[in-house]
Amino acid sequence: MEITEKKFGLYFSLLLGVGVALFLTYDIIITNILSAYYCNTSPNPKTKIEKKVEYPISIYWEDNVYPGFSKQDRELMITNYLDGVHLKTMALNGDDGKIYVYNREISQIKYQTYTDKITQLSQQIKRMREIQKDRQDKQYIRNINKLYRDRGTLQAKRTKLINSSPVSEKIYTKATMPKTNYTVTFNEIHLNAFVRKFLYSDETKVIERTTNKVIAYNRRYMRFFYTLLPDVALGNIYYYPHTMCGDDKLYYDGKGFGYIGFYASRKHKIGLNNFLYKKNT
Repeated sequence: MEITEKKFGLYFSLLLGVGVALFLTYDIIITNILSAYYCNTSPNPKTKIEKKVEYPISIYWEDNVYPGFSKQDRELMITNYLDGVHLKTMALNGDDGKIYVYNREISQIKYQTYTDKITQLSQQIKRMREIQKDRQDKQYIRNINKLYRDRGTLQAKRTKLINSSPVSEKIYTKATMPKTNYTVTFNEIHLNAFVRKFLYSDETKVIERTTNKVIAYNRRYMRFFYTLLPDVALGNIYYYPHTMCGDDKLYYDGKGFGYIGFYASRKHKIGLNNFLYKKNT
């Protein structure tokens, strides 16, 4: 009788241990099984760039996840993207259902003059750093610091030229808005009710309007925080900030456009991860 009770206690302890282990890890197991499946289904690869465009000139951004751009978001987009050189016309779907079209024209001659001089100074700095062996030499320090100051001054003037140029705003419906050279869409991938408990997915497409061809896209799958590894450091975010597949840094840009500085900028005042947390919790 004593042996039976010991065995019962041992079996009960083992079953309890297995039960606790499964309770703590079931989401890890299911998440990784689902990720393996979805990351190997179409589209493959999850991120693809067929063409880069340095001067898109006009773009329509359609965000259906937030959805749309608020007034503050639109102001941020103007600051980060509408430089009047690479991008002169920008259309955005507003959070009120309207389409906002912004246009900025700047002096191309002045812009190019500043850009050429900045490039020349950058090349001089690069050559000096490659040639100069003694970086502690006082004359070298004076010379290179002057080059950095001169370049900074020109960069500030170029930025002022952009920011001081007027921006026009016109409001349309989607049916009446003017055509743009490119469209960038951002949509949530609707997973079934079970999968949504473990994964979140969205997709960016960059579409060339003249050919109606998708020249870049990115679909990413994000997991939620595990029971064993909850979010104790960041707070107020919906999903774990690294992808299961797809590119976590291209969730809204793609790299379909290659001009420097602009297509790494924020689009919304509230980050997507924080926005979805507020929306879904």
